[in-house]
Amino acid sequence: MTKLFERVGPSPVRCLRVMRLLQSYLDGEVTDATAARIAEHLEECRRCGLQADTYLAIKNALAHRQPPTTDAVDRLRAFGEALLHTADEPDS
Repeated sequence: MTKLFERVGPSPVRCLRVMRLLQSYLDGEVTDATAARIAEHLEECRRCGLQADTYLAIKNALAHRQPPTTDAVDRLRAFGEALLHTADEPDS
């Protein structure tokens, strides 16, 4: 029997919170507890995991003084715009 409120996937609100902390997480600037929660979310949420990979690709390109790929920048821009629309939606 299926539970009525069984979690089907990551919550958009949780994704928004993770994305707000992602840069600090990737730079090692969050607490161990926060890092563990973010890491768990990135493992569960394909969308946020891909964004983390995109941020890392951009960060690595800049660290090597190379421009990030157009694809990485476009994906990051599209994800940011999607988060803005998610933030405007009322919580369910």
